[in-house]
Amino acid sequence: MSSAPVWFISHGSPDLVIRRQPATEFLEQLTLPADLKGLVVISAHWFSQNLQVSVQPGDELMYDFYGFPDELYQLRWPGQTPGWLSERLLTLFAAEALPVDAVARPFDHGVWSPLLLVDPKAQVPVVQLSIPAGFNPQQLWQLGELLAALREEGIGIMASGAITHNLRALNWESGKTDRWATDFVDWLEAAMARQDREALLDYRARAPHAAMAHPHDDHLRPLFVALGAANGDATIPLHQSWDLGNLHMGAYRFG
Repeated sequence: MSSAPVWFISHGSPDLVIRRQPATEFLEQLTLPADLKGLVVISAHWFSQNLQVSVQPGDELMYDFYGFPDELYQLRWPGQTPGWLSERLLTLFAAEALPVDAVARPFDHGVWSPLLLVDPKAQVPVVQLSIPAGFNPQQLWQLGELLAALREEGIGIMASGAITHNLRALNWESGKTDRWATDFVDWLEAAMARQDREALLDYRARAPHAAMAHPHDDHLRPLFVALGAANGDATIPLHQSWDLGNLHMGAYRFG
């Protein structure tokens, strides 16, 4: 097969799968390549000291949220991590002398929420990779560059986070999108389109309203892994919509 793709998906609110919105419909229609052998997922909801690779023990899911309808906690997704896929990641990092641990950990909602819509029968094997908490954008980009080698083996990379993520600035009643949010997204997408690595890595200082769009950058960090794994492939916008006013649900493909 040709080189497997890289995706960045904005997974939005945990109730994405039960509250109909444009992003829900987009994900239901997103098609994974038929010859995709596996998928490495980097979620904004797993940070660790060193790199960690999931070794999933069964059909458990992590419901890492609270205050949502009971229906959400009853959802199941049959995603599995075969031994060969986790071992491939462990071998990759060991070859680079990077400290890494295998961890029995259920998928968090940054993984199962979008994939329940994209691949409801879990036909593609999935392994989750943590984000080292101390990594800066440059190190995350380099981590993605390391993962890029897997693409030639038919293993895709999916980063799951958010293009904007300021939960205190959501407009629950009006649904109005504020100027600071659109300005930030416009800047980010333009920098991605021209592949301006220097600007993207320094987004905190260069992007308009960066601290407003991301008071904490946990949900943007997966994007840098995706950009590194893209290995120079152009950014292909797949979806654009807003939820609750200021939560941008952008999705992109590379390759």
